[in-house]
Amino acid sequence: MLPRIGITMGDAAGIGPEIIVKVLTNRYIYQICQPIVIGSLPIIQDALHLVTAKNGRPDSHKNLPQVTSIQSPKHVTADWTSRVGTIDVLDVSSLKPDDVSYGKIDPLCGAAAVKAIETAVELTLDGMLDAITTAPICKAAIQKAGSPFPGHTEMLTSLTQSEKSVMMLRTWDTPQTFLPEFGIERKKTKKKTATSTDIKDSLTVSFVTNHIPVAEVSKQLSVERISDVIQLTHEALIRFGIERPRLVVAGLNPHAGEEGMFGREEEIYILPAVQQAQMSGIQVDGPLPADTLFKKAIRGEWDTVIAMYHDQGNIPIKLIGFGHIVNITLGLPIVRTSVDHGTAFDIAGKGIASETSLMAALAAAAQLASN
Repeated sequence: MLPRIGITMGDAAGIGPEIIVKVLTNRYIYQICQPIVIGSLPIIQDALHLVTAKNGRPDSHKNLPQVTSIQSPKHVTADWTSRVGTIDVLDVSSLKPDDVSYGKIDPLCGAAAVKAIETAVELTLDGMLDAITTAPICKAAIQKAGSPFPGHTEMLTSLTQSEKSVMMLRTWDTPQTFLPEFGIERKKTKKKTATSTDIKDSLTVSFVTNHIPVAEVSKQLSVERISDVIQLTHEALIRFGIERPRLVVAGLNPHAGEEGMFGREEEIYILPAVQQAQMSGIQVDGPLPADTLFKKAIRGEWDTVIAMYHDQGNIPIKLIGFGHIVNITLGLPIVRTSVDHGTAFDIAGKGIASETSLMAALAAAAQLASN
C-alpha cells in the first residue's frame, strides 16, 4: 500500500495552497503516495480556480480536478490510482477566501497554519498518516496567532516531544510529468548541462543551529549538540541508501579559526565532537573552512556538510539547487519533509509559483515513509 502523506496547507496568504493544487495535478505523485491535504477546503478550492484562471486554456474549467472533503485519512479508497484528478482535503479550519489578503501577515492565517500542523502530527503519531509534508508558513503570522515557535522544526520537536531534532536540506530530483487534461500550463525549465568543473548540482546540508540571530550562534554550540547532529545525519544518510556516509563539519569562524587567531569555537566545541564521532566509527572530517569545503562537497568529496548556522548552509545549497531542495527534519518519531522556500508573499495570488520543491518534498517523504 502506498504511504499516506498529509500535506499541511501552510499560510493561506502565501503560495502554499497554489503549489499544493499544482502538484496534485501531477500523475507521478499518485504513483508514489496517497496525498491528503490538511487545512481549509474553501481555500484549496479557491487556489485551484486561481491557478486555472491564471495558467489554463479557455476550456480548462470543463475538466478541473475535484476537491473533496474527507472526515479521516481512513475514509479514502485503497485503490489510489483512481484518485488521480481528486484532491482530498481534511477540513480542519474555518478560514475562507474572503478572510485572506494575499501577501499580508495575518494572525488568522497563522492560526489556520498551526491547526493544520497540529492535526497532521496527531494523525501521524496515531498511525493514520505515514508522513507529513508541509507547505511554507509565515513565522510572524504564527507568532501573532500566539504560537511561541520560530518555525516548523521547533514546533514539530515540541509537538512530538522529541529530545533533539536536526534540520537537513537535500537536493532531490523528481520527474516532470504533468497531467495535460487539466489544462494547467507550466513554463518549461532549461535542462542543466555538465561543465568542465564536474559540479554535480547536488548537495546535502545539516544544521547545528536553526532560526536564531547570528549573534547567538556561538552561545548555542556545544560538543553534545554537534555530536548529535553528526550522529543523526549519519543515520539519515544510511536510510537514503548510502552504506558508508562521508561527512564534513564546517568551522564557525573564518579559516576555521586559524589555530585560535579568529575564534576558539573550533577547538572548544567542533573538533572534540568530530573526534568523538570518528572514535565511534563515523567517517567525518573537520572542522574545515566553510568558504572552500562546499565546492568540494558539491563535487562529491563528501555526502553531507554539517553547517554551524542557517545562512552558512542555506546560501550554497540554494545557489545550486533552489526549487529542487527538500527540508527534512531528523530526530522526530515521524517523517516530515518540506519545501526549500518561504511563503513568497510578493508573488502570492498571481498563479506563477513553482511547485517543484513541493513535488521533491513529497517524493522524499514517500521514500522515507516506505523505508
